[in-house]
Amino acid sequence: MSDDLLTNKNNSQNYISLHVQNETDKLEAVVLGIGTDIGEESEINPTSKYHKEEGTYPTEEDIQREISTFEKVLKSQGIEVYRPKNIEGLEQVFTRDIGFVIDNTYVVASMQEEVRQMELPGVNHITNRIDPNHIIHPPKGANVEGGDVILWNDHIFVGISARTNMEGYEFIKTSFPHKQVHAIPLVVSKDRKKNILHLDCTFQPIGSKEAIIYENGFAEHPQIIYDLFKEEDMLKVDQAQMNRMFPNIFSLSPKDIVVERSFKALIAALKERGYTVHEVDYTENSKLSGLLRCSTMPLRRKG
Repeated sequence: MSDDLLTNKNNSQNYISLHVQNETDKLEAVVLGIGTDIGEESEINPTSKYHKEEGTYPTEEDIQREISTFEKVLKSQGIEVYRPKNIEGLEQVFTRDIGFVIDNTYVVASMQEEVRQMELPGVNHITNRIDPNHIIHPPKGANVEGGDVILWNDHIFVGISARTNMEGYEFIKTSFPHKQVHAIPLVVSKDRKKNILHLDCTFQPIGSKEAIIYENGFAEHPQIIYDLFKEEDMLKVDQAQMNRMFPNIFSLSPKDIVVERSFKALIAALKERGYTVHEVDYTENSKLSGLLRCSTMPLRRKG
């Protein structure tokens, strides 16, 4: 039996093996967004609305070009890349939100916005290859999106935002009783420069003990984060850097990180700390209020 597949001896079904315990273990398999048929310009969040009004909304061609570059980086590292099937008129760029893996369990997200919920069938051909005994669904009224769920070994951080509610947090807490699950309220604002869409826009662990953080993105002081990450191990970003989505990097391993190429200050800081940085152009996708972590749904990390 290969490392990539688990065989169900009862029905000879080959299942995709799942294993994700944190944000940084060596990545082996991931679902990457497509953006091949994005439909009409959207006002689904303050950033998208701003670029629609300013006439700077990204083109389909640019979105696909950037994702293609990201895909090449992933494949160059030997990572198995799955892609959603196109659904006409839907962005399907930010796969992180529509589902996520905790340990060996796939969580089907329940999203606040109906248009995002419509993306779920696009990954059916992938989720159909997951053992149904390892798939869970939130109950009615519980909203939780992958961008608000950050894993750190025994800890799960759940951002409480405009997209994930306390019922969603309680669902995660109940579903994973062996984990320490923490609710992290975020700043929610109509002002796009202050609004934190998801937890991964203001906080992201890297390596084995460090994190990138925008400290003013929390509605309440997240003491648990400061308990787990020492002051000297935090790379702090300011509001302007947060607006450009500095925290939304994507780790391929404890030492390899994919970063938007224009984030020069962050790239320098990461290299100084010994990380290998893979630079990609993702500026057009950022106009949809998402970046590298948002575009990925890890299925398996070796750890």
